[in-house]
Amino acid sequence: MSDILPLANRARILLVDDDPVILELLGGILGKLNLDLLFAANGAQAMEIAGRDQPDMVLLDYHMPDENGLAVLRTLRGQGIIPTSTPVIFITGNDSNEVLNACFQAGASDYIRKPFYAVEILARVRSLLDRKQMIEQLERLASFDTLTGLFNRAVIHRRIQQAIDRTPCQDGYAVLFLDFDRFKWVNDSLGHDVGDLLLKQIANRLRYAIESDAVDSGTSRRHIAARLGGDEFVVLLEDLAESDEALAIAEKLLSILAHPYNLNGYQIYCTASIGVITSAQAQATADEFLRDADSAMYEAKAAGKGRYALFTKSMHESAEQRLLMDSELRNAIANDELFLVYQPIVSLETGATTGFEALMRWNHPTRGLVMPVDFINVAEETGLIVEMGAWAIDRACAEFATWKRSFGLNSFSDIHVNLSRKQLSQQNIIDVVKTALERYDLDPTCLHLEITENEIMQSPEMARSVLCSLRDSGVGIDLDDFGTGYSSLSCLHELPISTIKIDRSFVSSMGNSHCFAAMVQAITSLGQNLGLKVVAEGIETADQLAMLQAMGCGSGQGYYFSRPMKAELVSLWLRDHGQFMHSVRDHDGVDSPESRLLHDVQTIF
Repeated sequence: MSDILPLANRARILLVDDDPVILELLGGILGKLNLDLLFAANGAQAMEIAGRDQPDMVLLDYHMPDENGLAVLRTLRGQGIIPTSTPVIFITGNDSNEVLNACFQAGASDYIRKPFYAVEILARVRSLLDRKQMIEQLERLASFDTLTGLFNRAVIHRRIQQAIDRTPCQDGYAVLFLDFDRFKWVNDSLGHDVGDLLLKQIANRLRYAIESDAVDSGTSRRHIAARLGGDEFVVLLEDLAESDEALAIAEKLLSILAHPYNLNGYQIYCTASIGVITSAQAQATADEFLRDADSAMYEAKAAGKGRYALFTKSMHESAEQRLLMDSELRNAIANDELFLVYQPIVSLETGATTGFEALMRWNHPTRGLVMPVDFINVAEETGLIVEMGAWAIDRACAEFATWKRSFGLNSFSDIHVNLSRKQLSQQNIIDVVKTALERYDLDPTCLHLEITENEIMQSPEMARSVLCSLRDSGVGIDLDDFGTGYSSLSCLHELPISTIKIDRSFVSSMGNSHCFAAMVQAITSLGQNLGLKVVAEGIETADQLAMLQAMGCGSGQGYYFSRPMKAELVSLWLRDHGQFMHSVRDHDGVDSPESRLLHDVQTIF
């Protein structure tokens, strides 16, 4: 019968009767159910055993010489010796409805009349234990995360509010909001089963950290951990003597969570970013507390991940600005407030304009021109970058096709558009690109998609697969901001890259440091040896241009040639400045009359 009662442990039943014959008889009947049986001959023994052993059910005789069962039950319930969820069955020979009503009012679950029958006792006991188990399972579902076994959102929310409400009658408390920096990469590359295994191991480490803190402090602190959903976890720290204790525990968690995870043969590193808020910055509600801890977590991520950040009021203001920016960006897409500007890419060998890089701008209705540095991060966080990126590809292809029709096929060769990691992870990115090329009747080789090293390396296997498919369709792949990321040479060799773009920070520092000049020379040589086109970004002076030419760098872009310009000014550029800037600038970088004229008619962005 144990399969009928699948409890975590065998059910424990307390039998209370002053008649040893009855106890023996009940024990023989219930022994068939593979239960643990406890025996008490009177009320005093019943209360002692119940308090010590916490039975799952009590069978209680109504008539006993020293104290009747009704009084025993009232004491058991009233003093909290057994919880209200523990079923109690009275065994009585009294048929009085008044007696039975009194039993139910005292907390009885059922009754059995004497003389009793074995089949009746077995059926009623089985039924009540099944019901108790079902209630416990429902309560667990309502309180615990089914995957990790940690508390869920409802419980942590309630406990935080209780901590707030107890202030100032308690020691300090704090909330740690945890988000894991490479969890999505694990899910995308290794699958959700491995991702679930990672979440379970994270939960185990959080339990260990909480328990070890109690041991180290020599207290029974009321710390609890909960999973909010996905890879977001919250730890509530209570009974803190001072706020610095929360920071020490955050440091400890970072150390524990930074160790590699062994997942089905894979060794995975998955660090946490932690936002910390303490009772010193007390809010009125649990929602506000969690909101501010979340804001601090985002600050930790922005500062480089794998660290913690302590909440400050300015973070809340920043979060509000991000929320406002999200809303305004959605309106910007709907109201066609976004537009593209284009910066020429020039051959440093022939002087010809070989292409243009498309850069996004926002014509805000009240703020005026908004640069990408002020809105791209929000677009990335909210996922709007996917829709914005698809729009940019389509618009760049449309305007490129117009220029090609106006100036012929030999005027310049390609258009470059930036690609984000979120776009790369979208299953339809290849269709987005193909649709734009077909809509404007462009050869795929005309389009170059630029992506940074860091964005590739966050999900290298997925990136390699998608980039290879794009390359196979004829599209060029540019590795942007080269030298600032952390890709390896072997990875660079394996990726379907056609162009590497030297980051502007190296170009701007060449004249001041032999180290930077040597790095630019090394990147240029590396690109040439791998058969890749090399473009130097951020060229601003004639000296930088001369150095790059001496190094054999093939192409460049920067303010020395032109600032980014609106689409309608590209036609003017192609008409008057399709050739090298030696024709419009002196070698000392001073503008000639022709270049000043262009500068005057450009709208500078």
